[in-house]
Amino acid sequence: MKRYFARKTLCVHGHTHASSREASRCADLHLRERLGEITNLQVEPQFWFQIDGQPIKHLNGRRVGYKPDFTYTELPSQQDVAEDVKAKNGHMERDVPLRMAIFRHLFPHIELRVVK
Repeated sequence: MKRYFARKTLCVHGHTHASSREASRCADLHLRERLGEITNLQVEPQFWFQIDGQPIKHLNGRRVGYKPDFTYTELPSQQDVAEDVKAKNGHMERDVPLRMAIFRHLFPHIELRVVK
């Protein structure tokens, strides 16, 4: 039996996050946005995977994609960033490394960061 100790946590901005670490990072990023260090902050945006303009789908018809915890644009470099907050022990679900690899290939202009 798998046991994960993360608990859903509401951040000060009203978003429900998978862990307190993620909720804390949300507050940090909102502060950075107010300070003008980043812009276009989004919480849990969805990226759908496509090859040759066709969506990749599971056998049951569901689309395949990746949902990082946050995306934003760093200033002044204008670098688009996707962030995923992970536990300090580095645990990731089995499919996460594959989804991250596909994301990096299909969206090379977005820097994917894992924050522990």
